[in-house]
Amino acid sequence: MASKLELPNLLIVGAAKSGTTSLHNYLKQHPQIFMSAHKEPHFLINSEIGENRIHKAVLKFDDYKQMFKTQKNYLFKGESSVMYLAYPQYSIKNIKKYLSPTVKIIIMLRNPIERAYAGYLHNVRYNPLENLSFEEAIANSEERYEKNKNITPDTRYLHVGSYFTQVASFLTEFKDNVHIILYDDYVKDINYCFEKVFSFLGLESIYIDTSIRHMEGGWKFKNNFLRNLLVPENKVKSFFKFVISNKKIRAILRKNLIHYGTVKTNSLNSKMREKLILYYKEDIFKLQDLLKRDLSSWMK
Repeated sequence: MASKLELPNLLIVGAAKSGTTSLHNYLKQHPQIFMSAHKEPHFLINSEIGENRIHKAVLKFDDYKQMFKTQKNYLFKGESSVMYLAYPQYSIKNIKKYLSPTVKIIIMLRNPIERAYAGYLHNVRYNPLENLSFEEAIANSEERYEKNKNITPDTRYLHVGSYFTQVASFLTEFKDNVHIILYDDYVKDINYCFEKVFSFLGLESIYIDTSIRHMEGGWKFKNNFLRNLLVPENKVKSFFKFVISNKKIRAILRKNLIHYGTVKTNSLNSKMREKLILYYKEDIFKLQDLLKRDLSSWMK
């Protein structure tokens, strides 16, 4: 019988741009799993990394607990703060402080070269502070993060993909309670990946409808005006919400604006790819030894 849980016993800890949003939303289809409406509260690291760095950061423990209050009982309640993986020194400490020692942890890993570029393109779409070229953003990622106390850790493009120490820290602390999904496997056979996830959680495997896509990349706004109009809260958006109260109609209008106001992004150029392969090469070798998985495709 499902138990009454006040706090999460399931965490998707990262990595960013590795399929975590779709996994979070697809898991909601299982009757014994509750995933938070606010996907990325980042409660377990906000106080340490800076309270203004995360969008819609949850800072108070009572507010965090409120996220998991439900009328129905579940076997698992979860959230998916993708920067937990990038900051194991804080997240692990606070998992042990606030949550059960038997918390289940899912880690999703994507080729760090592709992940870095996808992370950059995500910020180009949604973050007005990202106004550099990819080459400039890579070269300045750590320096500007240290100088600007309001900039998101998503802009630490190199650090976020340095998986070995991050993953090793979680495996050392939580051992068999950690399940790792490679993005390549997730894309290749998503149904098999869900079978493995449900087995890891000790739940009955069910069919998951994956027809709805979440946070698809590969596009950008044609100009900053449209991005600034659609992404942040502003008076124009508030006005249209007041005039057009029907959410479905607003969603259709937004979809059409994005369709006609965006273009496909270019692929990562070969020069930067080679530079990033060289940067991550040693870390990838260490990770494949740790996971006992062939990751040579990440270096092509």
